[in-house]
Amino acid sequence: MSQPIPHIDAIAREKNRDVLFLHFEDPDSPINEIVLAWLEDHEIAYADCLGLEEESLNDHELQHTYIDLAVDEEDALYRELCEYLEDDEGNMKLEGVLFFVLSLETALELVADRAVAMTTRLQ
Repeated sequence: MSQPIPHIDAIAREKNRDVLFLHFEDPDSPINEIVLAWLEDHEIAYADCLGLEEESLNDHELQHTYIDLAVDEEDALYRELCEYLEDDEGNMKLEGVLFFVLSLETALELVADRAVAMTTRLQ
């Protein structure tokens, strides 16, 4: 039985921390495999994920990749990942690859907003 693909905000809540993820603009681009191979070479775990739970589900969302590495400026591996993906000004070095951080705070706000919306609909 296949496992459901989690939303990135659910991952943030499960990990109880800010989370990193990538978006590949072209699912068939060779750069995608190059980036994933780089993660594997550096022993950084990753997994497919969906975008924010609020978004409507479509094929486009499956192009996200969660990176199982804490956002930690003191961590050499985190800094190396950032240097691989971004230049000194935070611009992406690799065409068609976007790098994001979703804060735990935002993930918690999203679930709280959903709870309020559900309560409002039920009234």
